[in-house]
Amino acid sequence: MPRGRSLLCGLWVFALLGCSPIVDGSFSDVQVTRLDIGVPAAPTSDPTTVHFQFSFTSGQLGATTNLEAQSQIRSAKLVRLRLTAKTGISDLSFIRTLHAVAFIPASKSTTTETNKQVEIADYEQRGTPVVGPTFDVPLPEPVDILPLLRPSKTEPAKIVVSAYLGGTLPMVSWTVDVLMDLSVEIHE
Repeated sequence: MPRGRSLLCGLWVFALLGCSPIVDGSFSDVQVTRLDIGVPAAPTSDPTTVHFQFSFTSGQLGATTNLEAQSQIRSAKLVRLRLTAKTGISDLSFIRTLHAVAFIPASKSTTTETNKQVEIADYEQRGTPVVGPTFDVPLPEPVDILPLLRPSKTEPAKIVVSAYLGGTLPMVSWTVDVLMDLSVEIHE
């Protein structure tokens, strides 16, 4: 478990038990990593778009239905979104567009979007593409994902990230690792 996430989990244990010795906490390197996400082969060699999605529990970022503990999260911002090509390909320079949103699903059994949605990336390539297996998606500024960390008792404790890649995409199935770096502030 990355250092930032283990510290955050430790703080939540203290907060939930009511013996919180820390008044303020700022964690600039909380990481959520999703490994080996399958991306389908492009149907044609012409420019096209493919879609993939993955999810993680909002509890990994401190979300809870305990309103007192939940109100201590003051800020949660996505500061880096990185894709790393794994099996099937070794170069991501074909990406011309990338649009990604994060949302809380409408119910525990579906992955349809709700009104709690945050756009996390809207990339369109300008200039020369970066060649290689790793692509740091340009974010003009940190993305506020705090609205996704305010769950009600009826909402699933899950955040879904839905991404659309465009360009002259590989005509083979491939996998990608996604790394999200977040900055989280907690105040009592």
